[in-house]
Amino acid sequence: MNEFNINKESFDIKPEIIVSKIINEHSKEIYTEKNMLNPYDYDLHCFDKKKNFLGYIEVEVSNHKRLSGANWQHSFLARKVLKYDKDKGYVDWELRDNADKTIYIKFNKYFGLVDCICCSIESITYFDSDLEYKTGDERKDLVFRTHQDNPRVAKGIKKCIEYIERFFEV
Repeated sequence: MNEFNINKESFDIKPEIIVSKIINEHSKEIYTEKNMLNPYDYDLHCFDKKKNFLGYIEVEVSNHKRLSGANWQHSFLARKVLKYDKDKGYVDWELRDNADKTIYIKFNKYFGLVDCICCSIESITYFDSDLEYKTGDERKDLVFRTHQDNPRVAKGIKKCIEYIERFFEV
């Protein structure tokens, strides 16, 4: 089990609203809005321009100026990819519901349009270098990672928008 204290997690929704606006301004095919109903669910709901529901987008904003090197290791990415049992306070080892309909997108702390990445939530669990065990035998040391050099990761807002539109087949 991976320990995680939900009470210490920030639910500041401003970054998610900013990312939603960025996506909406750059895409001619999709529209996103903040999920205001459930803080434990994916951050954004994604629709086509006719308001047909397409799927979800999970947002993360780095504390760093640039997304590179060690900054690409995600402390809470396992919680975003795997089911989290809020009552028991730990991450389960199953993909979250609707993972097959979800994109993960990350920006640097300045929301730089060049310095952002995205990929499908499902693909994160299949990267060869996904798992890093600090002790080699304790599941609580699990860390999921994405890498800007991986060909399955889109980089920059233009490529991310193309990736998202292709993923949702619009």
